[in-house]
Amino acid sequence: MVTRLILASAALTVSASALAAQSLTDGIYLQGFAGYSQLQDSDFSGTVNGSNQSVDTDFDGGYGLGIAVGTEIPQWSNDVIGTRIELELSYRDNDVDGVNFSGNGPGAEGNVSGDVKQTSLFANVLVDFKQTGAFTPYVGLGLGATYSDLDFSYGPGVELDDTDTTFAAQIIAGVAYDVNENVALTLDTRYARAFDVSSDRLAPNGASTGSVEDDIDAFSVNFGLRYGF
Repeated sequence: MVTRLILASAALTVSASALAAQSLTDGIYLQGFAGYSQLQDSDFSGTVNGSNQSVDTDFDGGYGLGIAVGTEIPQWSNDVIGTRIELELSYRDNDVDGVNFSGNGPGAEGNVSGDVKQTSLFANVLVDFKQTGAFTPYVGLGLGATYSDLDFSYGPGVELDDTDTTFAAQIIAGVAYDVNENVALTLDTRYARAFDVSSDRLAPNGASTGSVEDDIDAFSVNFGLRYGF
């Protein structure tokens, strides 16, 4: 199922790219953004050492970066509503703060270290609510894929050390401030989810003791700069 979802998101990305190519005469834009990223607590669960176990994981706040290219679609826009499509490439990095392995009881594990890095490709559709002033609120939805790199350890050297590429989605809400007709400053929040991210759980000797998985949710606040051509 995940493979079909990734293929579907890839098809959406290609379609968005084709629409953008058809609309270049209406002006394209480049946007870069950076900000604070917070992964939500995850309950990586699965079969470990032959029984159902979970690796509950908390994360520190981290950072995210991104770049997007997009265009407004005149056929989907009017004087009140503007519709944009864009392709976004983004990255986030969050350190692991705490781990609780159910197989060791309710207490928190010691010697926790490592992080989770994610690289995402999204095709976004955004709606601008046009105003008479310089501020333009907007909302959006993105579908795509996320490459997750889990690399953290706890206890006597037990690790979750694996990579996985899965279907992902995000919602966006923000506001743009027009500095001039070509440049806008942006502030937005994004809630992204990478679905069914799995990882091997490794013993201190490197042997696999099982596999666990969970969705990875990320909330971010971002400042950006958009430049239109």
